[in-house]
Amino acid sequence: MNIDLLFTAQGEGGLIANENFARKIAGIVYDTQNGIFTLEFADMDYMELNIPVEADYNHFLDINATLHIGSVKGGNIGQAYQVPLMFSDDPYRNRMITPEIPAQPLAAFHYFMKNCTSGQPVFRDDLGDESAMGCVLGSATPASLQFAPHLARRHGHEIRATAQPTLNVPGMGLGGSTSTGGGYYGGHGGGASGNSQQGSKDGSGKK
Repeated sequence: MNIDLLFTAQGEGGLIANENFARKIAGIVYDTQNGIFTLEFADMDYMELNIPVEADYNHFLDINATLHIGSVKGGNIGQAYQVPLMFSDDPYRNRMITPEIPAQPLAAFHYFMKNCTSGQPVFRDDLGDESAMGCVLGSATPASLQFAPHLARRHGHEIRATAQPTLNVPGMGLGGSTSTGGGYYGGHGGGASGNSQQGSKDGSGKK
């Protein structure tokens, strides 16, 4: 398994793997000293990632109370959900910044993926394999990603469950509006680049 940390231009973040996580992730701990993520699973086990986050991304992480979790393979999104992000040196962080899971988690994930502009690797099975240091999306671009069939069905149910009917009663002044609830890395400025391929030759993940 290979895992990337991706961000939108607004700093919304997520951890995206090239295959499904076998176990449900319950939370993520970010070690502010060494820049390493630890994934905490629902069964109380954990997994420490092996490439430090670049210091340039720390200000993005600081504004995220949650991170998206997902997988992409062959241009299809196979997993998509959100979990709380905790900092190792700030145990009370989530009391000040309350993690809120979106009412439409799949729609939120899809929007996030389509707007990703930058990122870096944070875990590689084989740190010595330079060919694996490219983005886990491969040749796919964020805007081209689609849900795998099982998630596409759930996404449709999610949208229908939250849709509100249009109400337009003449003379009541209510109006008629409806309310409804290795191929690609961008640089820190949001442009696409291949800089990440150069990083991690020494296993550090730094460019």
